[in-house]
Amino acid sequence: MSTDAESPQINARAAGIVIALGAIASIVAVALDSSASGKDALSIMQGMIAIQPSHQLVHVIAMACLGGLTYGYVAFSQRLGLHKGPVMAGLVAYCLGSVLMLFATVIDGFISTDTALAFVDKAPEVMNTGFSIIRVLSGVMLVDLAKVAWVFQSVAVLFWACALLRERGGDKALGVVGMIAGALPAVIVVAYGSRMTDLVVVGILLLQAVWNLSAAALLVVGSGKTKEHPAQRLASAY
Repeated sequence: MSTDAESPQINARAAGIVIALGAIASIVAVALDSSASGKDALSIMQGMIAIQPSHQLVHVIAMACLGGLTYGYVAFSQRLGLHKGPVMAGLVAYCLGSVLMLFATVIDGFISTDTALAFVDKAPEVMNTGFSIIRVLSGVMLVDLAKVAWVFQSVAVLFWACALLRERGGDKALGVVGMIAGALPAVIVVAYGSRMTDLVVVGILLLQAVWNLSAAALLVVGSGKTKEHPAQRLASAY
């Protein structure tokens, strides 16, 4: 009796390409995104409505990148071996982070601008209420969701790095990269809290890009080879 250990696996080479494309596209999307400007509630809300189409398009791209990255890291986890505790823990943490970041993307790209559209033409006191809602959504919920999502993603990378450090060659080298690129975003989030600036956010995204592109390279170069479970090796002997 024999088993094909690789038949149920996601194509690792394709998944690596998806991770690389998602990492690059997400940074481009952030760079192309624009924010509304204004001196008061009315002008800011009008600015949000004016940029709504392009703003939503950018966030649709960001959501597609989240899906692609999650798909890629399922294959990445399969390659490392889902039977390993740190690998499975990393995948769970990453999926949780992706869900939280998806919520943040929906709030920033859709709910906030739709709220502006719903309140902008109302009486001044009603409009100010709508603006207060937008400030809570964008200034509190969005920031908190993004921070927790980054921490979950950092924890995921650290779990995967722990598993990689037990390997040899390129896997071990990626583990070293993961320990650095995984730990720093979480440290930055804790250090800055709600005082994060655009420059700090860009720094976190660049650290994540270093990890994403390195993981993508490992999948592509590895040609889809996966770590086989001991039970599968035993079964293949019969």
